[in-house]
Order: sequence, then C-alpha cells, then structure tokens
Amino acid sequence: MAPTTKRLGTGRLCLELVATVHGRLGGAPSDDLGDGAAVAEWLTAVGVETGERPEDEDVSHYVDVREAVYRLVTAAAAGQAKQRGEDVALVNAWARGPAPVPQLRIGEHGLVSDTAKPTPRQVLTAVARDAIDLLSTPESARLHQCDGNHCGTVFLDTSRGGRRRWCSSDRCGNRARVAAHRDRHSEV
Repeated sequence: MAPTTKRLGTGRLCLELVATVHGRLGGAPSDDLGDGAAVAEWLTAVGVETGERPEDEDVSHYVDVREAVYRLVTAAAAGQAKQRGEDVALVNAWARGPAPVPQLRIGEHGLVSDTAKPTPRQVLTAVARDAIDLLSTPESARLHQCDGNHCGTVFLDTSRGGRRRWCSSDRCGNRARVAAHRDRHSEV
C-alpha cells in the first residue's frame, strides 16, 4: 500500500473521502483505503472517532461511496446537470442509514448531551448526507477540480474571489509554479 498522505482541506467530509485517491488523473493513482486499518487512519485524520474499528469488509463500502460521490461532484464541478442515476441511488441508500442518536446524561453540573460514537458504516451515512447537502445547495457552484496535472482532487472553493486553482497551494500549486519557472528559464 502507498504511504498515506492526508489532504485535509477540501472543505467537506464527503470531499475528504474523495481525496483518499491521489494522482487520480495520472497513470498510477494511489488509494489510501487499502484495508480496515487504512480506513481507521483516515477517520482519525478527519477527526472522527468511531465506536469500533473498521473491518476489511467495510473498505468496499467506503470505496463504493467514494467513487459515487466523486462522479457526482466532478459532474457538478464541470457544470454538468446530467448525473448517473446509480450514483444518486447509492448515495441516497447510504444517507438513509442509521446515525448516532444524541442522548441525555447527568453530568456534574446538570444534563449534558452525549452522542454515541458512530460505527464505521454510520460514518458513511454522514458522508452521504454531507454529499446530498453539498450537491443540492448553491454551494455546489463552488466545487472545483484541482488544476494539478495528475491530481483530480475536488475541493470546495471558499476563497473570497472564488479563484482557487489547486487542492493545496503547497503541493499541486508549488509543483505548477516550479514547472512554470522551469519552462520560462529553459527557453532562455
């Protein structure tokens, strides 16, 4: 399995899941979700603490949801109104799943809200609901796909002017600037 490099900066939980594939548009993309331990590592990176460790059998569900969301958000980022029905159906099916329910408990200073830690599959319910929320609001107009040559990461552009070009200025942006500098100086 390739070394895990978390992007953490796409702007939404569903986009963070999509970003678990690196170099998606290149010849040899790498996938952060190779097994249950890798899913657990991703959950930790996005700040989700689950009540149980993801199993290897959960990986295929994460990959299925990730790829459906990827196709939906890239179509939205490209301004395409037509979406694949099977992707919509998959996201809707996961969104109907159970979510952790808040409960009251008695604390030192009165009643406190306490929510059980989600299961790995309940996290996918949250991812699907996040995707629905993102794709069904005007915020979806701010979806962009990284301009990096091989990247393909989709992010929510929250910059003031809406002109963000890269998933990460440090990673893909820096590579583009170095390549442009090299091109300018090689012509001399």
